[in-house]
Amino acid sequence: MPKGESQEPVFLRIGAAARLLGVSISTLRRLEKSGRLAEYGVRVYYTPTRRRRYKQSEIIEALERSAQR
Repeated sequence: MPKGESQEPVFLRIGAAARLLGVSISTLRRLEKSGRLAEYGVRVYYTPTRRRRYKQSEIIEALERSAQR
């Protein structure tokens, strides 16, 4: 990618985000509700129709930080 151009973020549906994290969809919902997901730097974005979306880059960064511990 040429310097100066920004790449659009990739948003994942809950199923894809859960697979990437290696957890079930219900576990991902529980982590969100308890605030644990935010502790790892993963925000939940909602569409206008209230569907959950997760930024792929945030999940990957959280997994990388977790692997370094």
